[in-house]
This record gives sequence, structure tokens and C-alpha cells, in this order.
Amino acid sequence: MLLTYWGMIVQRLRRGLIGVLVLLGLLLPWMGWVAFRGVSAVPVRSEMAVILGTAVTQKGEPRLALRERLEEGLRLWRAGLVRTIMVSGAIESGNHQDEARIMADWLMARDIPASAIIVDSHGNNTWLTALHVARLHPEGVVVVTQWFHVLRSEWALRRAGVRLVSGGAPCHFRMAELWYLFRDSVALPVYVLTKAP
Repeated sequence: MLLTYWGMIVQRLRRGLIGVLVLLGLLLPWMGWVAFRGVSAVPVRSEMAVILGTAVTQKGEPRLALRERLEEGLRLWRAGLVRTIMVSGAIESGNHQDEARIMADWLMARDIPASAIIVDSHGNNTWLTALHVARLHPEGVVVVTQWFHVLRSEWALRRAGVRLVSGGAPCHFRMAELWYLFRDSVALPVYVLTKAP
């Protein structure tokens, strides 16, 4: 009886391990594709750059990842690849900082006129930002975010109804971003299954 019980446990463990290995066999190539699409993204001349927000400091300054996105958006504007920039972010629940307003102020401090900036303070996530952009009917968008987030952001914009979408990402890498790569690799299929314009 005891041997039969242990045999069942071993069999279940074996099945579980095989299941984990199959999932990893599928997930790792997918993560590789998500990473490749992000690091190889090439911005195309468009009407608008959309810089996606992320956390700011208690003092209302962009953290490193957000500063890198802003620098990329600034580079696109100075190069003449975009005519306007939408900054889209949330009003943070903990410190009540308006990410989008902080982003706009950062850009204006670097000589981008206020008339060239669209502030979206209700872009609480990628999908909401995509819906807000689609309502403006831009003639092309470059979505600016970190490399691991480019593919999901491009997909969200297209799904929301934006026709011409390309991506731009800062050329920086930190080991901690591998977690975000995993998270985005899982989040994109969820978006595909659940998001509708």
C-alpha cells in the first residue's frame, strides 16, 4: 500500500516536471522573440511619439527608466522624426505625482514647445494609453518605452485602431529587466485574449 502511494507521488512529480519543461520550452523562445523585437525596433517618421509613463520620485522627478524614455523621445523630436509628443502616465496613488505632467515639464525644460506636447494624465496602463492615442487618429505613432515592452505596446496601439506603429527604445540594459521581459512575455498573450477596442 505504501509503495503504491509513493509510486503515485513519483508519477505526479514526473508529470509536473515534464509539464514545467514543456512550458519552459515554449516560453523561452517566445521571450527571445519579445526581446528581439524590442531591441531591433526602428522608429519610423510619424506624426507622433507616445512616451509611456512609469514611476517618478517623491520629489516629482523622473526615475532612471522614465528619464531614458524621455531622452529617446527628445532625440526623435530633435531629429525631426515626429512632430508632436504625447506623454502618457498615471497619477500615482502613493505620492499623487502626475507622471505625464512631470514628463511634459521635463521636455519643455529642454526646449520642446508646449504646443508640441499632448499630456495624458489618465494613461494608467498600456491599454488605456493605446485607446487615448487612437481617439486622436494620428498619422503614425512611434511608441517609446523600454525594449522588453515594445512588442506589447505596438500590439496594443494597433489593436486600438492606430494604423502605422513603430517602436523606439533606449539602448540600455539592466539585469533586473529580465523580470520585466518575463512579465511582458506573459502579459502580451493575455492582452491578445482580453483586449478589445
